[in-house]
Amino acid sequence: MIMMDLKKRRAKRLITAIVADLLVLGVFLGVFSYFHFLRERTYEPRALSAPAPVVEAAASSPAVSTKSEDAQSNDATPEPDASTPAPEVIDTGLLGGKFAEKFTTGEVVQTEDSYRSANVSIEMTKVVTGTESKPITYYVADIYIKDVSSFRTAVALDYREHNTGTRKNVMSTLQLSQLVESIVAISGDNFAYHQSIAVRNGIEWENKLPVYGDICVLYYDGTMETYPQTIKRADVEAIYEKNPYHIWTFGPELLIDGQVPTRFANSKANPLAAIGYYEPGHYCFILVDGRQKGYSWGMTYPELAQVLYDLGCKVAFNLDGGDTAVMTFGGQWRSQPQDSSPRDTSDILYIGEPLAAGGQ
Repeated sequence: MIMMDLKKRRAKRLITAIVADLLVLGVFLGVFSYFHFLRERTYEPRALSAPAPVVEAAASSPAVSTKSEDAQSNDATPEPDASTPAPEVIDTGLLGGKFAEKFTTGEVVQTEDSYRSANVSIEMTKVVTGTESKPITYYVADIYIKDVSSFRTAVALDYREHNTGTRKNVMSTLQLSQLVESIVAISGDNFAYHQSIAVRNGIEWENKLPVYGDICVLYYDGTMETYPQTIKRADVEAIYEKNPYHIWTFGPELLIDGQVPTRFANSKANPLAAIGYYEPGHYCFILVDGRQKGYSWGMTYPELAQVLYDLGCKVAFNLDGGDTAVMTFGGQWRSQPQDSSPRDTSDILYIGEPLAAGGQ
């Protein structure tokens, strides 16, 4: 009898301890969720100094054509109309005069998988690889731009009046891409969810250390660099002295000194979004679909890093993945999100016509 009472008391204490632990865990998860996902942080955006833009011609809107390039080549060359100003070509020397064959002389030629104008060239590619049991589908946007202002970001807080959700600091990547009339767009680093160095279009939204993850910087001269999470205040000041145009905080760095790192902290396969850099004016967006059985398993960081290395990128950086990772082209889904309503994001990266040429 005494032994039974003792066992009951021990069982009761065990149950009480388990319940207490669960309550503590619940409180911890609740606090974590609030500070990382539910709380709307406040920002005081400020403009950073930027180099004066170089514009070579007067502004005018390019003509748009949805014909195939072959069909256009068969057309007779039209006589110039003296009453219509020549389309503006914005060339700040970002590409050093190279890759002229990628661009048109002024008209916009857009197909299901490409966009070409005097200022922007984008080729979309869908790649299906992997194995029968673990297929992988990913999309590559090969991007050439003559002016760095074609590479922009959109922040949800700047479009509060269009946001029908309950949280105004995040919104749908698809909606943001449509609002800014992007050519191609991918989800960003979701800086509203973590402490970061966040600069968008030369506007500083946050500058706090320690940061959540690694750092990626696109400068006004078109160069791109990445920095580890251990970045110090002196490093940040040095970055600011070189006129950052965008700074993203997430990661990891997918290439270090142009090579695939030997180790990554996480090797699970997931939907992923990343940017790659070849040289000033030449970039790529990559979106990996994932967590969809029979369609796309997703990628690990080493696998994604290898893809970017094989493409010839010199710098590559991972952005927010999982439910956030999506891509649009022409304001429509290009990737296949794992959910019908992907996670809203605080920001997107996108390509448009340069600002001096009438872009948004």
